[in-house]
Amino acid sequence: MMTLTRTILITVLLVSSAYAQQTPPLGGQPPGPLYDPMPVMVPLPPNGCVWAGRPFSDGAGFCVAEKILQTCTIGKWSRENSDACRGALADTR
Repeated sequence: MMTLTRTILITVLLVSSAYAQQTPPLGGQPPGPLYDPMPVMVPLPPNGCVWAGRPFSDGAGFCVAEKILQTCTIGKWSRENSDACRGALADTR
């Protein structure tokens, strides 16, 4: 009986001390995001697109994977199959 009482007492002490050690949010408010929510402003050509933080003009294109060409068309990126991209490595950015 003494062992059961001791086990229960130790369990209660461990649980209550773990609960007591939780840190409150800073200033009573939840912590903010870990990243900057504001986008980086890049000068963009007319009807241009942005890829990896760099501006591209309308009509610009590059291979993003084998046989896949990504092209800037009127401000939006579009993908299409292209034999010109044969052997291209995938863009890992």
